[in-house]
Amino acid sequence: MTSSSRDWQTVEQQNYDALIIGGGISGAWLAMHCAQQGLKTLLVEKHDYASETSSSSSKLLHGGIRYLQQMQFGKVRESAMERSEYVYAAPHMSVPIPFAVPTYPDFQRSKFFLNCGMLAYRILCLGEGKVLDSKEQTLPPVRSISAAQLNEICDLSNEPHTGAVVLYERHMLDSERMVLAILQTAQSHGADTYNYVSAQSFLLDGDRVVGVNVKDEISGTEFNIHSKLVINAAGPWIDNLNGKLKSAHNAPSIKGFSVGSHIVTRQICDHAIAVTTRHQSDAKIDRGGRHVFAIPWRGYSLIGTSYDEIDSPNGDVKLEASHVDQLLDAINEGIPSAKLTRDDLVSGFSGLLPLRTDNIDRTVYQGSGEYQIIDHAKSNGIEGVVTALGAKYTTGRKLSALTMELVCQKLGISNNQTRTKLSNSNYIHLSEFVNSKISQYQEHFSEDTIRHLISTYGSDIDQFLKRIANDKELTQTICKHQPDIFGQVVWAVENEQALKLDDVLFNRTSLGLLGIQDSEVVEVANLMARLLGWADQHLATEIEAVRNRLQATHKALHNV
Repeated sequence: MTSSSRDWQTVEQQNYDALIIGGGISGAWLAMHCAQQGLKTLLVEKHDYASETSSSSSKLLHGGIRYLQQMQFGKVRESAMERSEYVYAAPHMSVPIPFAVPTYPDFQRSKFFLNCGMLAYRILCLGEGKVLDSKEQTLPPVRSISAAQLNEICDLSNEPHTGAVVLYERHMLDSERMVLAILQTAQSHGADTYNYVSAQSFLLDGDRVVGVNVKDEISGTEFNIHSKLVINAAGPWIDNLNGKLKSAHNAPSIKGFSVGSHIVTRQICDHAIAVTTRHQSDAKIDRGGRHVFAIPWRGYSLIGTSYDEIDSPNGDVKLEASHVDQLLDAINEGIPSAKLTRDDLVSGFSGLLPLRTDNIDRTVYQGSGEYQIIDHAKSNGIEGVVTALGAKYTTGRKLSALTMELVCQKLGISNNQTRTKLSNSNYIHLSEFVNSKISQYQEHFSEDTIRHLISTYGSDIDQFLKRIANDKELTQTICKHQPDIFGQVVWAVENEQALKLDDVLFNRTSLGLLGIQDSEVVEVANLMARLLGWADQHLATEIEAVRNRLQATHKALHNV
């Protein structure tokens, strides 16, 4: 993904086939699929790519096991298959991670009952391996462990458990980087993509949308983009535009919004642990309440998700002290030996999800995993616009594939979708590729650094290392306790459209969530200033914005 010139005069003169609003996981897949169809495609994102809902997950490619409790068997299979589609597209961007689900003497939480559920899960997932192109990417089988074995993994000796069932999920290093890789692939097929461009209003010709009036959030410039079809993939914010259309009340709209938060703490154990909470779930087969997960991530534990509801998507969605309390209480009740306190907290984040349930019960977790595709010609008599609303990261590709059926119909073309690896997955077997790169670069970098760079850039690692080869400063680590190097800052600016300090520290790397020190923030900012030609005042503004974000998180974590 090369840096865009932001030449708005040229963009305004174009007539696109498809204009996509929203640069999260749904919009990214849509841009890629539209470009693969040969459509002249443009995507715009109001903030930075994947900086909102798509950045605020547990970073899991979720196989759908939670839908088994809800008896949504179709969703179980769909999620498992879509997890494999991600692994097929980019094997290097996620790793298998073991989840230990503790079992107890009562029947509904017993090892026997849970293993029956796992058998049903395996049956529903039959054929998942055929989606993959390599057996080495197949997840390890489910297994049961004894009480003693579970206590070795995570000390639950104070709990009356009987052991655990261990299953495997796929965990991403960064959910934002998956979005970037998909956008990069879209660009390789000819798509134009721009961050920090907000959609202000639809352009109308009678009852037809013919484009969008947009604003460059960096320069303040407003201009029009013309397109045969507009696809609104703005997630929880779709109604900010859709609500301005004629007869908008006739189209489906979002009925409510949930805020999900995560905290990053000292690592509890090297397995992910599922903890049952006192909060009610929407499961038909209830194991005692909604689950919170503690997942090992980059030397810490990533704990989530808390649950809260708000009435509007346009307020200040941020980590609150109450969200932190909810997660700390859940972990300390479920894993008493953890003894987590606010002193153990490193960072946290919050994200917004749409709820489409008409009767919202504020005591019940309502993450449905459903999606909606709206043809506004049918819903409220406006041609030229389609809405694609997703709810889960893992099913973002499926949402796009289904939307493309309508897109092709609208544009009068054949739907010729093909399965494609992402552009940074140019290798055959991941293990062989990793070993070859370790051998190739071991004189200059540690094995951990090489593995980290492959997880980040995949087959683009050679181009990346060639770019920084003659500058020793760029090979140095940014933070002492993480493998990210200063070369990643250069690559983010030159190849990934990073325009702000926040983009690099939170969306191109996760260092902003990993205990970065103020002096390290300043070093990254100074490097970006040299690359982007920031004046002293601009540099100070960028540093202050990141400091304010880190300070707000600190206040929520420590309730000050």
